[in-house]
Amino acid sequence: MFCLVYTSVANTDFGLQETQRMLEKAQEFNRQNDITGCLLFFKGRFIQYLEGEETMINELFERIKTDSRHKEVAFLSGNKIHNREFHDWQMAFEHLKAENSNLQYLKLLVSTFFENPENSLSPNPTSVEFWKATKLLLATKYADKNV
Repeated sequence: MFCLVYTSVANTDFGLQETQRMLEKAQEFNRQNDITGCLLFFKGRFIQYLEGEETMINELFERIKTDSRHKEVAFLSGNKIHNREFHDWQMAFEHLKAENSNLQYLKLLVSTFFENPENSLSPNPTSVEFWKATKLLLATKYADKNV
C-alpha cells in the first residue's frame, strides 16, 4: 500500500460545478482501481492525498500532472503505508470555505502550510498525522449532519 500527497493551483475558471463533476468521475475511477483518498480545496488551491497500490497511484499522479484544470502541481510526499486512512471514501472532499467550527483547525493548518511550507504548523499535509486529523474532522462534520 502506498500514499502520495500533492498540491496544485486551480485554474480560475474551475468552479464548484466543475469540481462536482470531477469528483464524480474520480470516485468512479477510484472505485474501479481500488484507490481511496481525500481532496481539500482552500483559496484556489488543492491538496490531495491518494492511497492504493503504488504503481496505480504513480500512474494516476502522472495523469494528474497533465490535467488542464489546475497548474503548478507539486509533489509533497510519497510513502509506503500499512493501512488506508480513507478506506470508507473513494474520494473524500472538503471545500474549506464555509464557516464550520469543526474545520477551523484544519483551515488553520492548511493556511499556514500554503503561506510558508517550511515553517508551517504541525501536522501539515506532508504528514500522515495531518490526514488522520482530516479524516477525524470530516467524519465528525458528517456525523453532525447525520449524513
